[in-house]
Amino acid sequence: MYTVNRLRTGGTVGDGKFINVVGDYVSFANSTFYGPVYGVGGRPQAASPPTVVSTLPTAPAVFTGREEEAAELLRALDPAVAGGPQSIAISAVGLGGVGKTALALHVAHEARRRGWFPGGALFIDLHGYDLPPRADEAVLSLLRSLGVPDQALPPTPQEQYALYRAELSRREPVVIVLDNASIPEQIAPLLPGEDGRHRVLVTSRDTLDSLPARQFTVPALSSDSACLLIERSLHMTDATDRRVAQEPEAARQLAQLCGHLPLALLIVAALLRRRRPRGISTLVDELRVATDRVRALQARGVDQYGKKLTLRPVLDVMYARLEPEPARVFRLVGEAPGDGFRLAVASQLAELPAEQLEPVLEDLTASSLLSVSADGQHWQMHNLVQLYARARSKEERDLRREGGRARKRLLAYYLQHTLSAMAYLHGRPETVLHRFEGGRADALSWLDEERSGLLGAALWMRSEDDEEAEGALRMAFTLDSYLAMRRAFDAWAAVAKVARETARRLGMLKEEAMASDTHGQALRGLHRSEEALDAFRQAQVLHEQLGDPGGEALAWSAVALTLSVLGRHDEAADAYAQALRIMPELREERDTDAVHANMAIALAGLGRLEEARGAFEQQLAIAVETGDRQGEALTLNGLGDLLRRTSRPDEAITALTRALGLAAELGAWNIRALGWRHLGATLLGQGRLEDAVAAFGRARNWYAFLDDPHAEAGVWSGLMRAYLALGRGCEAQHAALQAVKLYESCGDPYQTGGALHNMAVVFDAVQEPEEARHAWELSAVAFEAAGAEKEAAESRRRIAEV
Repeated sequence: MYTVNRLRTGGTVGDGKFINVVGDYVSFANSTFYGPVYGVGGRPQAASPPTVVSTLPTAPAVFTGREEEAAELLRALDPAVAGGPQSIAISAVGLGGVGKTALALHVAHEARRRGWFPGGALFIDLHGYDLPPRADEAVLSLLRSLGVPDQALPPTPQEQYALYRAELSRREPVVIVLDNASIPEQIAPLLPGEDGRHRVLVTSRDTLDSLPARQFTVPALSSDSACLLIERSLHMTDATDRRVAQEPEAARQLAQLCGHLPLALLIVAALLRRRRPRGISTLVDELRVATDRVRALQARGVDQYGKKLTLRPVLDVMYARLEPEPARVFRLVGEAPGDGFRLAVASQLAELPAEQLEPVLEDLTASSLLSVSADGQHWQMHNLVQLYARARSKEERDLRREGGRARKRLLAYYLQHTLSAMAYLHGRPETVLHRFEGGRADALSWLDEERSGLLGAALWMRSEDDEEAEGALRMAFTLDSYLAMRRAFDAWAAVAKVARETARRLGMLKEEAMASDTHGQALRGLHRSEEALDAFRQAQVLHEQLGDPGGEALAWSAVALTLSVLGRHDEAADAYAQALRIMPELREERDTDAVHANMAIALAGLGRLEEARGAFEQQLAIAVETGDRQGEALTLNGLGDLLRRTSRPDEAITALTRALGLAAELGAWNIRALGWRHLGATLLGQGRLEDAVAAFGRARNWYAFLDDPHAEAGVWSGLMRAYLALGRGCEAQHAALQAVKLYESCGDPYQTGGALHNMAVVFDAVQEPEEARHAWELSAVAFEAAGAEKEAAESRRRIAEV
């Protein structure tokens, strides 16, 4: 080793400046030599081992729900795992406030605890989104952390980076956390040199895809983890705070309003601590009605890392970094309804062709303002980011107009495509405005994929812009038959309710009558029969005011059907008579078709089976004549069940087999499920027990797939009867129990009572009298809760007979 002695640097002779060797680094830059330079030889001196350094801030005080992400990062940090240059740098990318810093610090502390980095740990906040990003200042800070005194720091950035790498090369493995980076230029000079022992963990809101670094996306928390984060944050300052345990549903709603974003969750936890005596639900109510929820999410003070507890400035910075065109696209795709959007929808909103729009969406995704599905076909915007984008669109008159035009473009697109898709579903592809290359299957697939967007666009009926509200109302009506086919009754009821309110607000009497009718149908599908009855009666009054006999007759028949379901048969007969009175006035076949359908079911409920059969046959003839194949399949199902009840099983099986064939061709899943259920009941009546079990099994699988627990419960009851007739007692008990559980989950005490009655029958048949008594007792209680005193009395009578 040589020591350089009395080497003058640029200046005059005798200026007294010296160069000192630090480690193995010597700089001769900008030096002036005034004669020969001599090295003084000496015996090599052993360098003192570098001290272990750690500048990590403390681990997060509250950390939860990141087990999977932490495990992935730890695998990437493990020095024992070889992975080439990309294993040196690991980047955790995500939306501002998603908890990247907390995750990185948790992982770094855990890696140190495991002994992976005996050389120490370095941490530096690069302030990439707060200040103009500069790596030069960061390297000086890191060198000081490594023990290099200020007087030994080289004068130029290039020399400082070289010294930084040299210092790392002297040390055992070190983990370096570079927090809050915004551009690759901040990171590249700070990567270790040729020695691959060290690891660099970067956090950023932007994908740093130009670097040889492994990229990990940090998503928002799950619902359970978000609630747990709120609870632990409250317990941290007050172990007696039990508000989350006492108000679990309010806590879930609060977490959802925060989009499960950790920063927002910490903010609401701070707000809850300040308002200690008040319940969580009060904060939920305030945030739900807040004009600007993003701005409302702020609390006093800072977090444990000195960051302000406010969300809006975080998003302001991310938005401000966008160029004008990406900023415009960001605002407009923020108008997308539903839980995400595809490229075609974004094209309508942004008014850009796909080839120009896609690179912009990719840039927004790289900035963590959007996320994209694995197949690259579906984009999503975090709900708080979407609220922010919409708030931005409302801040100026021109931006408000821009957003309104975008919504109207999308409504026109959705309406055209939905009408075309429904034409395919109803077997009328020659009428379409938009062609689906794969025919009916593609049309149905498009409806399924766009369902959340279509429903969201329909809810624009609430818009203060009357033109937009009317367009959304048309959209809502267009969705009726699709939602009925998919048995999406909850969504259908919600949209129909808003449609009634909107039509009333706009003074559109005909549309209000239509919406009342569809609202009744949706409520009936949810087994909310009393509410459905109110809706149908309102529809009848409105149709009468309009002088619309077809609509009035249809409403009366719906009233009759609903009263029949409620067991109010005398009132149902009166309503049927009212519909019958109007029938001669009907001119449109579509009106008579719908009325016949409802009347047939109502008549069957009244026990007037031959009249019901006549109504079904009239309805079937109309469906065949008009080419309504779905109506034909539905009518054959109803007719087949009626034929079963009138002891004509062979004719019933013929009708049901035709219905199943049509349903399979149409892809009408609910009609297939109903057909198999009716066929199972018919085969059971014939004594073909194994065939009945098979048919009921098909029906059960379809209803489970359709997520219709009420109908599935009815099928389990049919299976119970078939198993009992076969002498398979254990399977009969299981089927009866499944029916009870499903009816209970639907909140239907009457059908629960019936299922418990059936369970008691099974226990009685297999000679388990105590279990039978208990089931009949529960059955009586359920019937009483439903107000069915006659059925309750029958269950109690059976108890005495056991």
